[in-house]
Amino acid sequence: MTSTAAASPPLVLLNAAYLSSSRDWRTPAGRDTSPFEVSTFVREARQAEAAGVDVFFQADFSGVQRASIRSGPPVNAFEPFQLAALVASATDAIAVMPTVSTLHTHPFTFARNLASLDRIARGRAWVNVVSSFRSGTGLGVTRTDRRGDRHAQTEEFVTLARKLWRSWPPEALVADAASGTFVATELIEDVGHQGEFYAHEGPIDMAPFSAAFPFTLQATTSLAGLALAARTADGVFAGTPTRRAAHLLRTVLQDEARAAGRPPDAVRLLPGAFLHLVDDRREAARLRRARTGGTVDRAAAVLAFAQRHPRLDLTDLRPRAPVPLDLVPPTPAETLATLGSAYLPVWDLVHGTEPAADLGDLAVRSAAWGEHAQFVGTVEEVLDELTEWITGGAVDGFQLILGNRFDLLTEEVVPTLKTLTTSPPQLISGGSRGA
Repeated sequence: MTSTAAASPPLVLLNAAYLSSSRDWRTPAGRDTSPFEVSTFVREARQAEAAGVDVFFQADFSGVQRASIRSGPPVNAFEPFQLAALVASATDAIAVMPTVSTLHTHPFTFARNLASLDRIARGRAWVNVVSSFRSGTGLGVTRTDRRGDRHAQTEEFVTLARKLWRSWPPEALVADAASGTFVATELIEDVGHQGEFYAHEGPIDMAPFSAAFPFTLQATTSLAGLALAARTADGVFAGTPTRRAAHLLRTVLQDEARAAGRPPDAVRLLPGAFLHLVDDRREAARLRRARTGGTVDRAAAVLAFAQRHPRLDLTDLRPRAPVPLDLVPPTPAETLATLGSAYLPVWDLVHGTEPAADLGDLAVRSAAWGEHAQFVGTVEEVLDELTEWITGGAVDGFQLILGNRFDLLTEEVVPTLKTLTTSPPQLISGGSRGA
């Protein structure tokens, strides 16, 4: 697995959903970026490649999410590996990263598909590994596995896939006309895998283009998921709505990498980002106010906070009530373990260096949070904020999920981001791993 340098350029991943969401589908310009036309993704992947985007990424969700697709894009119209192959064949440098669910396919099938994609892409294949949100929709499964079982199954899935990848090294393809040897079969090895979830004897039946297994991203919201990624992945995708939350998560991730016997910078944190670019600061200020729903009533803000965080024990909802120190666990790692990454921003407002003065202050300061970081402003304002995240040690890059103004993104935002270098995180008060 790849280890990264302590200071390196940030990775910029472009989610395929950004392309069709960057323009209003109800307008003529928006209809030119239809998610049902493969030309949309090929054309704009080329534009992203020219800007310096590292990876073209397609997320994948099993089943139909009626509520999310009713009003328009994003919506998946293409199978991820097929779209990745099309984009790879039409580009030269940008990596392609489809998503695979470990509950929807077998490691052998996955390894074959990935090896084929890596050859089409001439070594530019990456992969995003998920254990699925709805396990009952895959492989005829009629039950939803417990999260712990899914983590164990995913780890064995990736382990077997890596064994299969190594079973047929690229040098086995010799094509030596003089000797009449096309494949050096003595270099191909059986994997002989017998595990809790999978049993497989033979090698992969096609030669990967690259000797090294592709860069692997894993999405997670829990401490157990971070630990799994620290053992098996090269990057983590997680929701971090604030810079401090990202900083906390990256610190925990680096500790988990050390615990797994890997360098602390071996696994990169690549959180999601929504970008909304506007032409002037007045419009930016208006949009920022809109993000909070115009909330100025502290009592209403507290009620909204309680609804968004149902796992917190909030018995006293008075805005002037003190924030209980036991509202969340005392360390980020314990908060991750018991509540998940969505509650890290709350930890910061309870135990961090700038704690909320009271419950109303906590609620108002958190009113604009979403699952992912949202950057709203002029190009200069958004770049300043993104730069703080990157050079301040909060992240190793971003996955650009949704946004607008794709031309501005590729012409001004991404080229500037690629001139930056990441920094290691500094320890934040409260520690990272459990006490």
